[in-house]
Amino acid sequence: MFAGPLSVFTLNLNIDRPDPSGDRLVRDEIQRLQPDLVSFQEALWHEEAADQARRILEGLSYEVVHQFDLQEPDRPYGTAIASRFPVVRSDLVKLPSTSRGREFPRAIQAAEIQVPDPVGRVLLVNPKPHFEPHMELEREMQAVAVADYVDRNADPEGFPPLIAGDLDATPDASSIRFLTGLKSLQGRSTCFVDTWIASGNTEPGYTWSSDNDFTRGLADRLFGGSEVRRRIDYVLMGSPLLYKGFARVQESEIVLDQPRGGVWASGHFGLFVTLGVTSETRSRERAGS
Repeated sequence: MFAGPLSVFTLNLNIDRPDPSGDRLVRDEIQRLQPDLVSFQEALWHEEAADQARRILEGLSYEVVHQFDLQEPDRPYGTAIASRFPVVRSDLVKLPSTSRGREFPRAIQAAEIQVPDPVGRVLLVNPKPHFEPHMELEREMQAVAVADYVDRNADPEGFPPLIAGDLDATPDASSIRFLTGLKSLQGRSTCFVDTWIASGNTEPGYTWSSDNDFTRGLADRLFGGSEVRRRIDYVLMGSPLLYKGFARVQESEIVLDQPRGGVWASGHFGLFVTLGVTSETRSRERAGS
């Protein structure tokens, strides 16, 4: 039996970091948090035995699947999923785009993970859409494709599916509003729970900020200013109305948002989320309130 909570950590590792010792900060934080599930984006690929995700997690009892375990490498980095529980199925699906995005194709990485009862099998989806500010049309197409993928692969009788990653759009963007049930796109609608909001947070929850030395130059190039702060990294959970497996958001925390010894872990901040997995969790929370 697994009493929970089920914990999820997501971080864009950012290619071309000026100081590779940022990997040590990521590893130390993962050792501190002990997440059950890990979702990385922009994880460098140096062949299976030495890729960045595996190096960070080496010896920490994670099963790791990199995007390029599932396809021929077409760039020096990709997504990665890691789990303390067995990964029973891995998948990689190309995301749709327009002619503007054909030169740099995007994909959904997904894994089905066997968590002990009462959770059972969990679908974890790690999509990486286009990041360019002018490509929200493509991100809308990609958000619909993510929702379609979840509909095809998640079990309505089971635990709610999870989307964890860098979605490259703020909460007011059409792609995110679609995923969180606030807008329809292409004649359809869906609803995933934004765990940052559902946990009771009232702060903006920025995960990408020009306060970060590593990000400041890119913020100026993309947005024409040096004071840019955005929430673009998420853990989204399938709506309890659509899935019978019990899951309730407990906590959602921004991590790795400060430098250590002058070194930033990444250009992004991490997000760590815990989910209650039994109805007894809710009863204990009510009793303590």
